[in-house]
Amino acid sequence: MASPRPAPRALIASLAAAVLAGALAAAAILHADADAENHLLVAAIAAVGVAGLLGIVAALTWSLSDLVGWAVALLAAQYAISVIGGGAALDVEALLVGVGLLLVAELSYAACEWRGPHAVDASVELRRWARLATAGVGGAVAGAGALALAGAVQGSVPALLIGATGVVGLVGLATWLGRSTGEAPPVP
Repeated sequence: MASPRPAPRALIASLAAAVLAGALAAAAILHADADAENHLLVAAIAAVGVAGLLGIVAALTWSLSDLVGWAVALLAAQYAISVIGGGAALDVEALLVGVGLLLVAELSYAACEWRGPHAVDASVELRRWARLATAGVGGAVAGAGALALAGAVQGSVPALLIGATGVVGLVGLATWLGRSTGEAPPVP
């Protein structure tokens, strides 16, 4: 008897999340390898990235939604290490990496949910993806503004205040996105 296959939309979300996580891990490794003279630093960045990628793959394979957050945190740590290790004070790739990490997390959580025994209400899904789009665009706009300000006025008090306000706004956006949208009823 053949093992049951995941539903096509869960499989598509899983593949998209895994490919995007792999691209983020590879980009950070290439970024570090191009900038770093310290090969030990590049090896550490690669190890953290591979651990994050394996965490995403494990979460998607066995539908372990609790593991997704940790794996995304490892991918974010990999990027942070590559930027700090490279000595960059300002990295314009941060916008793309942030939106990529958001997409990896959301696609991974969606793939884990869609493999479960719950029916999916179309209106709940529509709100979910609208919130994701809002978070992606809002994060990119806030990040672009913060990068532009940091590049224009380095070390000033207004820049610090605007950056702190942006962080508070992003935390508020994350809280708003994290609100419960209601549970779908189980499929009989």
